[in-house]
Amino acid sequence: MTLTGKARLLLMFSAFSAVASFAFAAPAENPALTNVDHSKLVSVSTLDKWMALRDTYGPTYTAGPGWLKLVAFAKKQLAADGIVNITEYKFPYTRWYTSEYPDKSGWSFTSDGVKVNVASYGTQTGTTGPKGVAAPMILYDLSRPVSQRPPLAALKGKIVVIKQQLYNTLGTDQRVPLGVPAPKDPPSYCGNPPGCKAYPRHFEEASPTWGRVRMSADAPFAGNNGYKDYEYESNPEEFPGGIGATAPLTVEASYRNRDQFSQVIPVIWNVLMPSGAVGAVTVMDLSPLAAAGARIHPTPQQSNVPLLMLDRVAGAKVIADAEAGKRATLVLNAHEEQNAPAEEFTAVLPGRDYGTAKDKAVMMATHMDGPSIIEDDGAYAMLSVLHYFSQIPQSQRPKTLIAYFDTRHFVPGTENAYPFDMVIDKPELFRNVVGGVAMEHWGERQFAEAGDDYHATGNAATTYIWGWPNPLAIDAVTRAIKDQGLPRAINDVPARPGIHGQPQQPWMGAGFSEHLVELGGWPGWHISGDWPSAGFQAYYPEAKSRFDAGLFVRQSAVAVQLVSSLMTGDVIAMAPAWGYIQVDIATAADADFRNPANAVAGRAELLRKFDLVFAAVKAGDYPQAKQLLQPLREAADRQMTDATAKKIDEQIEKCRAMSETAQSWKAQAVL
Repeated sequence: MTLTGKARLLLMFSAFSAVASFAFAAPAENPALTNVDHSKLVSVSTLDKWMALRDTYGPTYTAGPGWLKLVAFAKKQLAADGIVNITEYKFPYTRWYTSEYPDKSGWSFTSDGVKVNVASYGTQTGTTGPKGVAAPMILYDLSRPVSQRPPLAALKGKIVVIKQQLYNTLGTDQRVPLGVPAPKDPPSYCGNPPGCKAYPRHFEEASPTWGRVRMSADAPFAGNNGYKDYEYESNPEEFPGGIGATAPLTVEASYRNRDQFSQVIPVIWNVLMPSGAVGAVTVMDLSPLAAAGARIHPTPQQSNVPLLMLDRVAGAKVIADAEAGKRATLVLNAHEEQNAPAEEFTAVLPGRDYGTAKDKAVMMATHMDGPSIIEDDGAYAMLSVLHYFSQIPQSQRPKTLIAYFDTRHFVPGTENAYPFDMVIDKPELFRNVVGGVAMEHWGERQFAEAGDDYHATGNAATTYIWGWPNPLAIDAVTRAIKDQGLPRAINDVPARPGIHGQPQQPWMGAGFSEHLVELGGWPGWHISGDWPSAGFQAYYPEAKSRFDAGLFVRQSAVAVQLVSSLMTGDVIAMAPAWGYIQVDIATAADADFRNPANAVAGRAELLRKFDLVFAAVKAGDYPQAKQLLQPLREAADRQMTDATAKKIDEQIEKCRAMSETAQSWKAQAVL
């Protein structure tokens, strides 16, 4: 998708570049806040020790043995760095578990009398007990139209063999919709028992994605098969293919992995559960090592149709046997621990005004639960950033840091469905938050596949830094990537077109950034390594071979620079609402104007008025900014259709309120 007219694109980005030279703040007292002091970062040797210890834990699923060890380690490190006020939020949790790769004692599959290599199990899919279930197999081929697949009634009492669609069909018209609607009366299940209650989310998604189009009602968004447009890209020569082209497996496997790990989720709910199937295996388009320990993601809610996962090599025989209606035996011996010791927690590094009405806070968020040394190393990322700022005297820290260690990412239904959220349930802990940075998946190495050979390429996995469409915030990310020499990094702002006028990568893992929307629309970013490019995706012995401590340190330096910009800078000037006004004007279609023939001139006039507003914001003249918002509103109302003008008016109203907040803060010597 492109903008309608080169003039619109040039107009949009000339407006953006006109404000990119904003200086975030006057020099802070401590130079470590204006320039990253690398001597204060966690060292490579320390990180290697942390990860070697982490490697002994195995998976860190919520309330499991590895998770308990990771939580204990994090709290010990927090205490060592003088972090205070660790506040725990314990919640009831029923932990579903079985043996973990490479221990396959809890799961196996025998097809027509021959034992088959099983890559992994389907989490939260019930249990067969130790003896398993034996039944005839039936093939359910997702690459065939639904009319050519067996009806659900034919699956009853069978072991269903699911043949997933090939990666090379993703983003093309060859990708077949599932075509089976969800049951009218879905199973009664909310979150994870016994903690069932409605989930009180009332706010918009972390960021809308400009230009995103669904292929069909039950198909993924088009174009999730390769790299997208961007604001800035370091090492552009190392990103394969053109914008929107399918990323070749020989240089990048993450897009394929994500596609294959997630294909089975709607099949579980729409096909397996209503059918009465006694078990299932899903055959993924993955080589053996790429599939080993694979994890369905997002984590499905409990289905009670035991499921195993196979790679394409082992799965070839099973597909043939299923087409012939041969028998199989499936074992998934899983267990449940009632009232497992689950919790999430926050910790505080006090700023100079901590405990007073003037205190403002920067929030950092991550998840601690997960299957691998890369997937769940966000806790180490936050520990590394907190370690840096703990070395700056409290009297010289302009804002407090609040670290939120979430642990609902891999519980059934994922974090957006699970009914325990400290930000919602304990708002008093976050009332002073005025910005934030989420972080996860640091230190990843890129993986690729050639035939059935799955290997590290020698490059860093992509680091995405997602943010909102404020020109000042966008410029801060590009500057941090360049300053810290972060390789293969992408500055990504999904709400607006990239530098080539194309859609940017949608925000992945947005749950840790949505809090900033909920808390008032504050600025911030999400720094994430690609998922799951780091290989194997689940825990694997010697998993640290996939970890690059030097890359982790560079990511830490970028995070420190961005957190510093929130600690020392004008967070109101960086707020997303200003950028949304600009984007809504610049990307408005001609049909969004009352007189489409005058759209080019009208758009130019509105952008000029916005530039005047934002010039006042950059200068810190919020009374002037507030005054100039009114003629911008009147011009939008006059020129644009009611629906489009209303959308812009809503953002103008947010900016008006923020201008008043800025004036109040200045009166209190907070800003």
